[in-house]
Amino acid sequence: MKKNKLHNVKKTGFKTPDHYFESFEDKLFERMSESQSISDVQSTGFKVPKDYFDSVEDNVMRKLNEDETRVVKLSSRKRLYYIAGIAASLVLLFAIFIGKGGSTEELSVEMVETYLESQDLDSYELAQLLSDAEILEEDFTITQTNYNEENLESYLLDNVDIEAMLE
Repeated sequence: MKKNKLHNVKKTGFKTPDHYFESFEDKLFERMSESQSISDVQSTGFKVPKDYFDSVEDNVMRKLNEDETRVVKLSSRKRLYYIAGIAASLVLLFAIFIGKGGSTEELSVEMVETYLESQDLDSYELAQLLSDAEILEEDFTITQTNYNEENLESYLLDNVDIEAMLE
């Protein structure tokens, strides 16, 4: 602010003509005398119907004497909401506890094997499933089968695609 010396500005930027404030009053009174005065106005612009003030009291009293509309109490609705809430909670509790009484089917080993065979899982996905299941070694018995070399060779020749293995 001190760089631009704005605190020492002598002129505001607004200019008025010479002798404006001295002649303003005279010009104002001159214009008022030229324009139409209030006493010359014939009508006010507001019109009231005939006998309005005679009949307005009767109209107001008639509207005041009308019967009031019936008021509905909210307390009856509150009671209805409480009863509906209690009924809904009881139905929910019955549905939860009665629904658990049914027999549950346990998963058998055959069902799990069938599921795993029907899914297209590669060895990595199967290993992930087995590691997530936290399988204990005690739960499984590992059987060792002695394979006959001739049977194994004939099986591989009949069932394995050698070209796929070479690629």
